[in-house]
Amino acid sequence: MTPETFKSLLTGYHLGSLSPEEQQQLQALLHDPDYREQLENLFTENLSTPDIAVTASKEELDLIFEQVKLHTNEAKVVAFQPMRWAAAAVAVLAIGIGSYYFSSRPEVNQVNRITYSKGEHIRPGGNKAVLTLSDGSQIELDDMANGEIAKESGVKITKTADGRILYTVREGLSHVKPAFNTISTPKGGQYQIALPDGTMVWLNAASSLKYPSSFTGKDRLVTLIGEGYFEVAKDKKRPFKVETAQQEVEVLGTHFNINAYDDEDGVKTTLIEGSVKVKLPSNKSAVLKPGEQSLVLNGIQVNQVDANSAIDWKQGLFWFNDESIYSIMRQFSRWYNIEVEYRGDVSNVRFGGQVSRMKNLSQVLRIMELTKSVQFRVEGNKIIVMPYVSTAEKGMK
Repeated sequence: MTPETFKSLLTGYHLGSLSPEEQQQLQALLHDPDYREQLENLFTENLSTPDIAVTASKEELDLIFEQVKLHTNEAKVVAFQPMRWAAAAVAVLAIGIGSYYFSSRPEVNQVNRITYSKGEHIRPGGNKAVLTLSDGSQIELDDMANGEIAKESGVKITKTADGRILYTVREGLSHVKPAFNTISTPKGGQYQIALPDGTMVWLNAASSLKYPSSFTGKDRLVTLIGEGYFEVAKDKKRPFKVETAQQEVEVLGTHFNINAYDDEDGVKTTLIEGSVKVKLPSNKSAVLKPGEQSLVLNGIQVNQVDANSAIDWKQGLFWFNDESIYSIMRQFSRWYNIEVEYRGDVSNVRFGGQVSRMKNLSQVLRIMELTKSVQFRVEGNKIIVMPYVSTAEKGMK
């Protein structure tokens, strides 16, 4: 695609003239690194006159790129409510037709000064976890050097160079009673583990997984609190089972995600590939197909979903699909290890789109504030969420 066509799509979106197919095309392009470079070039090329060039810092470009992506999701992803154009996003789209200069918008510069002065000290989470062995001893995995970190019941536990935990089981251990270990991530932490059978598990923030150091019984049973993504090693003779407080998921070999946080409304199990059976203590059950998600809340409800949105966190993204500000801030609370307080009614504020989990909190809040639907105040490690009030409205009070 030529740069001119890309600009035309951006301009068409700004003018509201894109077809659904063109909106989908633009959304796909904005996730392609090659077009990120083209978007940056819009700020350095000469526009209506040869002596005028528009420039922006990398920080501003990052913000604008995320904001444009947030506004160009497919129709099934509801855009910001209330629907208002963010100043930075308008700037990019208008620049594409040579009628706007980023540095000339005082309100944009004002937003830069205000928002970037708050929350800069709150950084994103990373690979952090604690491994608790069967004897109660604990190992801080983020501080532990690579290599062998423990031995237990004939099982060697190793931390690999890429930050995973790997279990190596000695042959002939079927008669040995396995020890149970627990890996726990704090707020602001995530971790990846290779279980003794080769199953891979990614733990999201504020989560834990209890499992045996070797699978020797008729099934492979683990217990999850919080959220985990599983790529289960196939073993037709021994089904793999994941227990949470509200349900049990049974598989033979597949990829799926379970969100079982206590502060969320119900437990969501999303199937990526293969097949899983979700079973309740009441013996009610449902078998999921790829792309389906079960919600356990006073029974089982199964819906067709975009499965990728359920594993956004594993890909380093926040993916909001017509999501309430309350749900979003719960995610931020776990990932950035913050407290959240609400002042005023923000119950109608919803977001759709993607934002990188690798950004500092100040950048993410700035993106959200530019929608003019919500605003934030930072007090230490506490984020106060308030309805948006314009400067004019403030002056009238």
